Amino acid sequence: MIISLRGGLGNQIFQLGAGFLFKQSSIILDDSALGNYDVKRENELLNFFDFTKLDLSIKFETSILSKYRLPKLLPFKFSKYPFVSDKNFQILSKNINNRFLLLDGYFQACLTQENFDEEVKLLKIILINKQFEAQDGCVIHIRGGDFVKLGWNSITPKEYYIKAIETMQLKYNQTKFYIVTDDRIYSKSVLDNINIDYKFIGNSMYEDFHLLGSFKYRILSASTFALWASALGVNDGGGVVIAPNEFTPGIKRDFLLPNERRSNA
Repeated sequence: MIISLRGGLGNQIFQLGAGFLFKQSSIILDDSALGNYDVKRENELLNFFDFTKLDLSIKFETSILSKYRLPKLLPFKFSKYPFVSDKNFQILSKNINNRFLLLDGYFQACLTQENFDEEVKLLKIILINKQFEAQDGCVIHIRGGDFVKLGWNSITPKEYYIKAIETMQLKYNQTKFYIVTDDRIYSKSVLDNINIDYKFIGNSMYEDFHLLGSFKYRILSASTFALWASALGVNDGGGVVIAPNEFTPGIKRDFLLPNERRSNA
């Protein structure tokens, strides 16, 4: 199996998780396309996962097949078709065998709850377990930067955060809030005139990821980084997660995260 890695850490985890569902004995992760973005991406998976814990072969190599993006161009739905994209993922994932496969997609909106739950289970096995101890208070993730430029912050406008914070205050007695963000200036504009006690925490991708997963109470952006930080974090013993139900405008997320309460509930 070859998986073409694209996007940032959250997207890369979705692509890896989708590959695991096919139960192959050998996986090639091709990260050659990560440098093609306006905001240059890097292969972050080795910083977060220990692949030696798996009884399978994982290699990071460039494949000429990935360059042509055949799964995206020809998303046929034959049961034994080798090129897997978001459009034919559900059909092909139900016909698992040891045939050659090339995966090229984001593998997010195509997931069922069962798919996602299995991915979480498998990924937790290899997660490099350096999480912080469970934290008191409520963590809020605000994604700025490229999300604002793309207009994807429209999924989580100021009103979303106001409602989510009020829910945490009134229903769950949360009074202290901690902000994890890639854009403090944008975050201050979102939090302006919201009467809460908050402070910024975190200062690197690695620290931010594990901090998000260490709080029992979480308010998330639509970022796949935040979704995976929460899903792979500390979720035993209760807690509450509020997250938007879209990945990007118009692209729904049908599965729930551990301990999630829908923001419109």
